[in-house]
Order: sequence, then structure tokens, then C-alpha cells
Amino acid sequence: MMQGDVEKIKERVDIVDLISSYLKLQKAGVNYKARCPFHSEKTPSFSVSPERQIWHCFGCGKGGDHFTFVEEIEGADFPEALKILAKKAGVELQDFDRSFQNEKTKLLEICELATKFFEKQLWHSNVGQKAHAYLKERGVQDDFIKSFRLGFAPESWQSLSDFLNSKGYRDQEIFESGMSIRRESRDGFYDRFRSRIIFPVTDANAQVVGFTGRIFRPDAEIEPVFDASAFSKVPKETSEKRDVPTEEYKEAKYINTPQTPIYDKSKILYGLDKARSQIKKVDQCLVVEGNMDVVLSHQAGVVHAVASSGTALTDQHLKVIKRFTNNLNLCFDQDSAGSNATERGIALALENNFNVSVLGIDDSECKDPADFVKKFGLKWQEQAKKIKPLVAFYIEHSSKLFDPQTAVGKKTIAEKVLPFIKTMPNEIERSHWVGELAVRLAVKEETLIRQMEMMQNKLFDAKAISSVPNKKEHFFESASFDLLEEYLISLLMLKPQLASGAAQQKTDFFSDKLIMIFSALAGYLNEKPFEKPVDYIIQKSVEKNLGLEKMYLEKLYLQAQEVN
Repeated sequence: MMQGDVEKIKERVDIVDLISSYLKLQKAGVNYKARCPFHSEKTPSFSVSPERQIWHCFGCGKGGDHFTFVEEIEGADFPEALKILAKKAGVELQDFDRSFQNEKTKLLEICELATKFFEKQLWHSNVGQKAHAYLKERGVQDDFIKSFRLGFAPESWQSLSDFLNSKGYRDQEIFESGMSIRRESRDGFYDRFRSRIIFPVTDANAQVVGFTGRIFRPDAEIEPVFDASAFSKVPKETSEKRDVPTEEYKEAKYINTPQTPIYDKSKILYGLDKARSQIKKVDQCLVVEGNMDVVLSHQAGVVHAVASSGTALTDQHLKVIKRFTNNLNLCFDQDSAGSNATERGIALALENNFNVSVLGIDDSECKDPADFVKKFGLKWQEQAKKIKPLVAFYIEHSSKLFDPQTAVGKKTIAEKVLPFIKTMPNEIERSHWVGELAVRLAVKEETLIRQMEMMQNKLFDAKAISSVPNKKEHFFESASFDLLEEYLISLLMLKPQLASGAAQQKTDFFSDKLIMIFSALAGYLNEKPFEKPVDYIIQKSVEKNLGLEKMYLEKLYLQAQEVN
């Protein structure tokens, strides 16, 4: 039965049409060629044969048929690839679906049901109406609230879990989907998202795989809404006290689904399912910082906008974008422009031979695209065209921060800009931008070239950073930072004296929150008001509103003790 479906799909879907929906193919004799999406290359070595209905890359050696291509490009297993292609071919796989109710399928079902639950709360609960009013005040129209399936999570420890239980899903399955957190006593679970506006995060095929929740606490009693006709009967909350952590700290403004079998933040781009065709059409991808920036950009007609899911651009993000375009436009605020995370993402893009440009915002009152769209509406379309080449942006940005007329200013600006130029793989581009910088600083090009040659080979060791394993154990269920950095912080919590004298190295961390933890550890050595450094960091998190979860910090400390 399954083999017949496979052959039927191959008959109905031409491999050239399939692959050209992901890559730009060029005719080369009887075959087609493209740059391989699975490794970096300048000369196309990826070949597609319409006659044999196969593909092969002569650079990395990968190849196969329709199914192997979808498995590689989507990061899917065979059952998932079969479903994707069956949908394209119009082939029903009902028997197959029943046979492959695997873990990923269940997690996708849970996320879809959770999305419907959150949507229901937004549109029909009392406090959901207030969240809806907030979205309207931010400028989001109802059509786009519905299109992006925005929702609301009620202030309840158990309502979503109860609802999913009523649909036949076990607590452990809900936990593995990222929708719940294990209680401190390890006896039971509670809902991860509470009193938050919800942004469902989808994969490239529009399947919900995770969520971002923005804190929203209006002064109103919150009651979850259930509709028997839509959801069937759901158990009500009991009045008994639940075993949940006390909130001695302020919650983070945004929280995200942790790493799960279906959600990997290093690969997912928010809004890609809606943007992919437009990215290919305009041959540009605009990367913005927040989910709201994506929603309002699309509403204003800038449909090629996406956002990384709570992290800086990674190598995997760039590989996804590379399927559709080599032109990457970045829109970030002035504070983000100089951050290590932003610059590492740029370094990766340059090393992957992207044409990188920066989009600024021509209004001091607008800190991001969402603000601009709220104020100016469709004018965002014209603003989105005002991109500047990456180096030109950083020359201008650095010249505002440092005086290019002084020796110290010239030196500092050169130190900021030259690493970007050196990372560029194309010699002509490097020569051009060295000349531009020389003019701005009124120094000789030869001087800048010598200075650049003395620098490290790369802006950052971006490849090494991007190759850090992304898979997280459920031990880190309350956060999803880089695993190796978490282990390092764990060690420093156990032996904080190792942080002594190394405060100047804190910017080496990829995550801003881990930099905060490192700084707090350095402060602990001077004050030592608590027996355990973790208690000191929790206190600082509350005082400075760092948004660091107590359980996450304590588990890092326990992890260090176990490893030690």
C-alpha cells in the first residue's frame, strides 16, 4: 500500500517543480543546476535531472529522489516527507497516517489544539477581550490577528493541561510538547504559558511547533473559556492549593517554547510559512527582531519579513533563508546593532556569502518596525526599500558613537568596521569598503589594510559557535540557552572563584542573560551575602528585572553539583 503511494506521488510531482519551489534552478543542458543548499559553495554543483527524476550535489555528495530531498531540506524523517509530498500531489494517506502516529505527530496535534484553545480565550473570554484590545491598540487588525492565529493564555496553572487531558493526551506528552513545566516537587505539571498574549510559531509548512508568550496582566479576574461545541467538555479547575513554585521573582516579558522534538529555535523563523513565496519573488529576506514586527510588517505589505525565534541568527537559520535568496536585509534598533549576538549572526551571513544590508528607521520616535507601522501604516513599504550595505551602515553607526576627526576615534571606528570587511569572502568587496572607510577616516588605504591583516582571521569564530549542539535535555525545561554556556555557568555557580579577574571576558557569551549571570557571579565574590551564589543571582534578577527564572537557576546549580 505505502509503496503504491510513493510511486503515485513520484508520478504526480515533477522533481524540477519540487526543487524549484525551494531553490533557484538554472537550465544547464538537459539538466538544471543551483548552489547546493546543504553546504556553502560559490560555483553551483547541485544538479537536477528531469529525465531520471533525481538530484545530486557533486560538492558534498548528497543526492537522491523526491523524498530524500524533502527529508534533507525540511529536516524531516520519511513519514513526514511522505506527508508533505502527498499533500503536494493530492494523494490521501489515511491508512499510512494511522500507522505512523509517532511522537512528532502527537506533539503537532497538541500544539494545534493548544493554538485553538488560546485563540478561543482571546476572542471569547473577558480578559481575552482586553488582550484583544491591546493588540488593536498596537495597530494589529483583526484579519492579521486571525491570520497569525494570535491567542491568549489565561492566568491559570492548569486550564490548558486539563483541556488537553480531556482530548486524550497524557501529562507526559503535554510536557514533551513544551506546553507544561514539571512542578518543583517533581509530582505533576503546571501550564507553561499563563496570562500571556500568544504567538504560535509555525514551521515552513504552517504547522504549529511552538509558541512565544508576551506577559499581559490586566486588573481583571481571568476565567478560561470553554465551548462544548468546539472543544467538548473540559474539567474545571479545583480550588485546592496546587504544588507550583512561588513567584519571588518578576516574570520575563517574553517566554518561548523550550527545545522539543518538533521545535528547534536555531532553525525556526517566525512568519516564514507566510513569507517564503514573497522572499523568492522579491529576492530579499528582511529579518526583524520581534514577532510583532513580523505581523505588522506583513499587514503593511512588507511580506518578506521574518524573525528568528528568541535568538540571534544561526547557521541553520541562514541555510533556510539560502533556499530562497542570497540577499539578507537586517532591521534592528541601535542598541542591538553593536551586540555580540547581532554581530555573530552577521559574521555567519558574510561567511555564507550573503549580500547583507541594513534597514534603518527614519523616525526617532519609532524604535522598531511595529512602532513605524502603527504610526505610518503602509509607508513601511517605502521605508523597507531604504536599505544600506552592511559596512556603510556600520561606518555611519560607529561615526555617530566616536569622533572620526580624532586619532582615538579613527582607531576605534576602524576596530569596529574592519572585522566586517575582513570576513567578506569577495576580494573586490573588501577592496571597495576599505576605500570607503579610508575616505571617512581620512587615512591611507594601505594603513587600514595592514591593520586588517593583523586582526584575527574572522570577525568571530562563527562556525564554531553555530556548531554547538542545540539539543536540550528536559533538565533545562525552563530555558533554552546555548547548552555549553549553560554548563560553564553551572560550573561557575559551583566554584564562583573561577570568575574572579575574568569579568572583562563576559561579552564572550552568546546570550545576554548569561552575560547577566556572569556579571552577578563576579558581584557575588565581592559581597557574599548568601551561602550559595544562586540565591544572590535570584535576588539580583528581581532587583534588576532580568527575567531569570528561579527554577532554571537552581537547576543549573544542581546540575553542576551532579557533574562535579
